[in-house]
Parts: sequence; C-alpha cells; structure tokens
Amino acid sequence: MRTVFVIGAGANVEIGMPSGEELKTKIADILNFSRKTDGRRGGDDIVFDAINLQSRGTNDTVNSSMFDSLYSAAINTSNAMALSGSIDNFIESRKNESGIAFCGKLAITKAIIDAEYNCALPHDNNMPLSRIIREKNDDFLRKSWYPLIFQKIVEGCQLNTLEKRLDDISFIIFNYDRCFEYFMYNSLKTYYNLEHITAKVIVQNLHINHPYGTVGDLWDERDRLTFGKMPHSTQLLTLADKIKTFTENVRDEVNASNNRILYLIERTNRVVFLGFAYHDQNTNILFKQPGKLYVVDGVGLTDSITCYGTGYDFSDNEIASIYNELKEKDKRISNIEILPVKCSEFFQKFKRELSFKS
Repeated sequence: MRTVFVIGAGANVEIGMPSGEELKTKIADILNFSRKTDGRRGGDDIVFDAINLQSRGTNDTVNSSMFDSLYSAAINTSNAMALSGSIDNFIESRKNESGIAFCGKLAITKAIIDAEYNCALPHDNNMPLSRIIREKNDDFLRKSWYPLIFQKIVEGCQLNTLEKRLDDISFIIFNYDRCFEYFMYNSLKTYYNLEHITAKVIVQNLHINHPYGTVGDLWDERDRLTFGKMPHSTQLLTLADKIKTFTENVRDEVNASNNRILYLIERTNRVVFLGFAYHDQNTNILFKQPGKLYVVDGVGLTDSITCYGTGYDFSDNEIASIYNELKEKDKRISNIEILPVKCSEFFQKFKRELSFKS
C-alpha cells in the first residue's frame, strides 16, 4: 500500500528538537547582540561573524551602512520573537525587508544545527545505535516514535526486498533538520549490518521531500557526515541560503519539489500526519490543485485516500475542523482518523493500520 508520511515539527520534539515556541526563543537569543551589563556582546558569535562577512565588499572592508542595517534587523527580529506566532509569520509580515529574512534564516539555520547536536540522536559514530537507544537519552530516543516507524518499515522485510518496500513509502518533512535521514542511516547499518556506502545509498534513494529545504546535505564533498558538526561563518551563509521560509515557498510555488509532492499525494493510498500542525499554507502544498498532474509513468492516480494523524493537545473542535478542511481540499479523502496523542502513542494505537506487510 502506497503511503506518504507527513512529518511536522511536533514529531521531532520527542527526540529533543525544539517546538515552534522553543525555536522562537532560540532565535531571539541567537540574534540578541545587545551589550550585556558587563559590556560583553550577546548573541551567537558565528551568526554575528556571518553578518559581518556579508557586509564586506570586494576589497574585504566592512560596508558600515550595510552592517548597521543587518545588525538593526537582527536586534529587531530578536525583540519581536515574543510577539510573533512564528519566525515565518514575522518574516512574512516584513517580507519587503531583505535584512529581516537574511538574519532570520541565519538564526533558523544555526538554531537547527545546534539542536541537531544536542538532540537524542548520536553524533558519535563510534557508538552503535543499539547501545545509544539503550543507554543515552533513554526517555527521548528509545521511547520516541523513531524506533517504532523503523520497526514498521522493516517488519517482515529482508534486505533483498527492502528496496521494493521503500519504493511504496514517501516522506514529506516540513522541518529543516536532517534527523529522520540520519536516524534511518544509522538504523539500517545496525539492523542489516550494512557497510557505510550501502546504507548511504539506500537513504539517498528514499523518497524524502523537504518543502522548505534543509540545513545542509547529510554528507559533505569528502563523504563525511555533517550531522552534529558546527559550521563556521562562511559555511553558515551558504547553508542559510538553502532553506526557504513560507514567503519564499509561496513565491516559488511552481517548483520541482512541490510538483513532486503533488505527484506523491495523487498516487498514495494512505497519508499519515506526524506532529503536523495542519496549517493552511502547508496543507495547500500537499493538496493544492488535485488532478493537476497526469499519468505519465504508468503509476495510476488513486481515487481514495485514508488519512491518519496525530493532534496532540488539539481540542475536539479543532480536530473536527481539520477533518472538514482536509476533505474540502481533496475530495478523494474517504476516511480520516486523528487522535489527540503524541507520535509514539499513535504508533502503538495504529499497529495494524500502519502495517506494510502484504
């Protein structure tokens, strides 16, 4: 059964990644370059250096006017976070000010990379994942949904049939981090006792789409894992340029990534929402203009979709509203089940429904 997992920020909170509120706080701290009472400058040094670097001209001297403008945008963004629904909302409300988007994306990138380093996933590749799950950050990784989704994916599946199994599974991840890909890489190595290159190729062939981009490739040009590694200021500038805010995604609405997402949704039997907030701008990416794409590769369009999802901390009225909104966006949705639980409990409750066994 073809299945699309839609993964939102709430899902990765279970492994120690920041929630939307926590991300705002981290961004505010990163960009708070105001002087402290002891005279020292606050904020993140790498981000400050990146702003300084961006302000340099061809002769390597700082353009003071440009620096002052970016510095002011950073301070303004920091101060406004407590009043903003999200960093994306703030950038959208100031979309005509390039300095706001620039500083916001620098801070998002640095905050996510910091969070990857500090989350429950190991970045010490000398320690087997099985030992990490047993011993390190026990309440986060072992009790999260990560091992549960892996168990479902590989259930009853030998290595020689794994490729066929994975061909029917897709992941649309509305997060900038690489946590899921990194977990899959380590888990495949451990579970099937694979060499690095074999596990890497499998992960690179997974049907994974990040509508807003990621904070970098999982491997660098020398085939070294980048997860848990801190970038210097020049690298940060490059990485920040690769992510998109909501404003940029809407502006670049017709792109290969979004077309690929439409393709996957139009050919799936199941959509599983994990830690997803069901914001209109994101459900539009999934279900906008159904019927737009046509059969060109022999894979037929589905005429019925079943949706399962988490709605942790949502009221009954909110869940009912989500039902109606999803069915309105795509008439092929025949059944929706959303439970007000975290992702780990969701996998426990839908053991049979989420099976991939024939």
